[in-house]
Amino acid sequence: MAAAAVLAAGAARWYATRPAPVTAPPPPAPSQSVALTYMEPLDPAPDGSAFALTVRVRNRAGNAVTVERIGQPSRALSVTIRPPLPVTVGPGEARDLAVLFRTEDCVHVARNSGLPFLEVTLSNGIQKEDHSYIPGDRYARDLSVALTRACPEDRDAAPTPSS
Repeated sequence: MAAAAVLAAGAARWYATRPAPVTAPPPPAPSQSVALTYMEPLDPAPDGSAFALTVRVRNRAGNAVTVERIGQPSRALSVTIRPPLPVTVGPGEARDLAVLFRTEDCVHVARNSGLPFLEVTLSNGIQKEDHSYIPGDRYARDLSVALTRACPEDRDAAPTPSS
């Protein structure tokens, strides 16, 4: 009986002091591993678009990340992505995407938007998140010039249907 008690105590001590199982840490949130960089305008813009540009999506680490959506908040503009989304970017990889803007309603196009951003939906197989990227001053300038060209200053004089 004493031997059984000693054996039980030894087993309990071993169980209590065993190392915790090693588990891999979860991958970073998609927005923490992905960088979106404004590259350059596409000149001339493809037919049917007021402005087109290239962005580079780089996945620095973690799991593969899927870009599910790229958009912008203005109801006056629509966005088309080439190649069509979704696009998966593996760890350490980068993909260039063309972003085509089309003016839907010149009356509501924002003039001189200081920090326009792109809304991006990313997923990594574990998490899905919406994130806003501000591509920078050069993007803001290029977008403003293109939208002024597409929607001239006298745009408010002529009635334009609103959506």
